[in-house]
Amino acid sequence: MTRLLLLLLCWPLLTQAQIYKSTDAEGNVVFTDKPPDGSTKNEQVELKPLNTTPAPDPSVQPRRAPESGSDKPASAPQLAITSPQNETVIPIGAAGNFSVQASTSPPLAEGEMLELLLDGSAVVPPQNSSSWELSNILRGGHDLTVRRLDSNGEPVATSEPVRVYVMRPFNTQNRN
Repeated sequence: MTRLLLLLLCWPLLTQAQIYKSTDAEGNVVFTDKPPDGSTKNEQVELKPLNTTPAPDPSVQPRRAPESGSDKPASAPQLAITSPQNETVIPIGAAGNFSVQASTSPPLAEGEMLELLLDGSAVVPPQNSSSWELSNILRGGHDLTVRRLDSNGEPVATSEPVRVYVMRPFNTQNRN
């Protein structure tokens, strides 16, 4: 019985093989566990000790994300207009057409919507997309704001305003 135990303890030492690196006549590098013949250049490769990690303790439970009813308050949602930048000038050739992009953090939950405001008034009905295409906006300066609405339509976050200037041709012939 002790011989079997001793054999089992020595087994890793007996099975540890040597690795040889050699280069053949054509310059190809070959790794093998048998020493190559003397006709090729070879060297013995020394392996570094294996990096092992113990198995996880099954009695330790992983941490879970806090539930919505926890004592820790959730962070306020973040909302920002990413395009156009503040103080952007929309050129004359654009005819008052431009797009607006917003970013939300965390992402919208089910039932939440975004509302784009132009000079304090809603441009289009609330939507779950963070992108808007505006067309035929009158010339002059305008303030853009995005509001995040909960499932009841109540605002939960508002972005900082972004000021844009729309350049449009001025028609002097129709002026009264």
